Amino acid sequence: MVTALIAVAGTLLGSIVTHYFQRASANRTIRLTFSERLRQDRLSAYNAFAGAAIEYRHHQIERWHRLKQDPDAELNSRSEAFSKKAALKTELLRVQLLSDDLQLHRLAEDAIEAIRQIQRSGVAASDADEHERRYLAATAAIDEFVRYAAVGVQTLPAVST
Repeated sequence: MVTALIAVAGTLLGSIVTHYFQRASANRTIRLTFSERLRQDRLSAYNAFAGAAIEYRHHQIERWHRLKQDPDAELNSRSEAFSKKAALKTELLRVQLLSDDLQLHRLAEDAIEAIRQIQRSGVAASDADEHERRYLAATAAIDEFVRYAAVGVQTLPAVST
């Protein structure tokens, strides 16, 4: 009788331990899958933001040159600038939704502002140096965002057991 009780208790204990380890393994798999999916989504969002920022920067440079040649071109180029900026802001929202990193958000907003400032330089010949300085500042801001974001997607997540 004692032998039977020990066998039943051993079987029951074995079932409980097996269940615990299977549940822990399943939870770990779920966390790893979620973490990898979030990393992939962040990579996509950061890439899309950087791409939209480069497009907006390119448009601002092109717009500056157009205005330098024809001051009346402002009306034609303004709506396209708004469209490029709206696309960039949409990508910023994706970045903010996928990351709670306030430093990353600040770098993204700094890049947008730096790009916007390209157009703020005058179009007189004497303003060409200021335009170049603003272009370089916008490029540096985009690069800083990319460098910071890269760390987040290249770092392995911490996995708890």
